[in-house]
Amino acid sequence: MKTLLSVLLYFISFTVVAQKTDSTHTHYRYVRGGFIEHSTELKSQRGIKNGIATILAGKKKFATGMYKNNERIGRWHFFCPLDTLQQIYNYSTKKLEYNAPIKEVTYEIDSLKDGDKVTYPAKIGGYLYGIYFLTKRFRIPNDLKYIRGSHQLNYIFTVSDSGQLLNYEVKIISPSFNKTEIINLAKFHPDDLAFVPAKVNGRAVKSKLIVNGDVTVD
Repeated sequence: MKTLLSVLLYFISFTVVAQKTDSTHTHYRYVRGGFIEHSTELKSQRGIKNGIATILAGKKKFATGMYKNNERIGRWHFFCPLDTLQQIYNYSTKKLEYNAPIKEVTYEIDSLKDGDKVTYPAKIGGYLYGIYFLTKRFRIPNDLKYIRGSHQLNYIFTVSDSGQLLNYEVKIISPSFNKTEIINLAKFHPDDLAFVPAKVNGRAVKSKLIVNGDVTVD
């Protein structure tokens, strides 16, 4: 029996303060997705990120964390609008330390029983930054543009027990329209396919993470 659970939205404010020394400088560069990354580099190792980094879109902060030799380390903090904390993921321990529930996100895990202790899957990077690279690949079908009304939109991510994205499909459903599109995973960067797996009673299991929305055609 499949169990579908919804989660509620709440936010926690978070502030980061960093220090730099004369041996470092901050480099500004566009990164994929059109984001701007402000990263710290050692003056003796130009082009190699070492130290604190912030990812922005305009004036909005999406992520902060640390690099060591171009690799993300330690706790990275990912944000929703208004600089509210959405997720903390520790790249050193490979553990999710905090993930704010979002009411638009639901889950499916097979064979759950009463009393099971469940940890739900999560997209590393959160639902604003991390999930963006997946959802931006989808385009509204041309044939839907001529069908007025509200249509249910579901992004469905099947996640393995090791945390890898196995399948990605998008469903659009309404009384006048029903279509499912399978998205080719070969198009994505490896980071886009990385999730935190679900766990049942401490054991990692396969699951589905579903982002629910709608499309309105006027």
